[in-house]
Amino acid sequence: MVFQLLAPLFSFYDGVFQPLLAAGPYVSLGFFSAALAALFAVIYWFLLDVERADEIKEKLNKYQDKMKEARENDNDDEASKHLKKTLQLNQKFMMLNIKPMLATIVFVGLFFPWLGNTYAPNVDMNQTDNSTFTGQLQYGGNTQDLNVSNESSVLVESGNSTAGIKEDIEVLDVRWQVAGFQRLQGEDSDARLKLNAEFIPLPVSLPFVGNALNWLGFYFILIMPLTYVFRKLLGVQ
Repeated sequence: MVFQLLAPLFSFYDGVFQPLLAAGPYVSLGFFSAALAALFAVIYWFLLDVERADEIKEKLNKYQDKMKEARENDNDDEASKHLKKTLQLNQKFMMLNIKPMLATIVFVGLFFPWLGNTYAPNVDMNQTDNSTFTGQLQYGGNTQDLNVSNESSVLVESGNSTAGIKEDIEVLDVRWQVAGFQRLQGEDSDARLKLNAEFIPLPVSLPFVGNALNWLGFYFILIMPLTYVFRKLLGVQ
C-alpha cells in the first residue's frame, strides 16, 4: 500500500537521478549523502534559533559544572538544585529542536524509501514452471532479466552469473548480495527476490550485516562527518 502511494514519486526520482545512478552506486550514494547532509544543516540553520540554543547550552555547561562541584563537596541539596535546573534547560533545548527535527523527518520520509528501493530492491518474480521464476531488475535507467531456480535451494541467474542466498552476483555493473527469496500468495507477483547492493567488503561476516556494508551502513559512514562539517560552516552546533 505504501509502495503504491510512493510509486509516482519513485518514478520521478528515477528519471531525475538516472544520469547520477548510471555513474555507479558509490558516486550516486556519495552525492545523495552530501546533499542530504547539506540540506539537513540548512534546515537547522534556518529553523533553529541558534542564538537561543547557544545561550541554553552555555547555561547547561555552567549548571553541570556547578552540579559536579557540589557532588564532589558532598552537597546533595545543592547538587539536586543544579540537576533540576539542568533538566529544565534540557527540556527547553529539546523544544527548540522540534521544528527543524520535524522538517528533517519530512524529507527523510520523502527520500529514504526511494534510496532503499534503489539500493536494496525487491524484485517481483513471476512463476514460469514448478520451480522457475523470472523477473527484471531495474537500476540507473537500465533493466536486466533475472531467473530464479527454487528446487533444493534458491539459485539466482543473470547472464552467465549465478548466486545462492547470501552470495554475490554482479548485475548492471553493481555487485548485489542475494538477501532472500519469498513466494507470495494473493499478490500481483508470484514471488519476491530481495537484493542488497554491496558497498564496503568486511573482513568478517557480521550478524544482520553479512560480508559487506549495504547502502544504509555506507550512508551513515558518510553522513556523520559531512553533517558535522556543514553544520560547523553554518554555525549550527
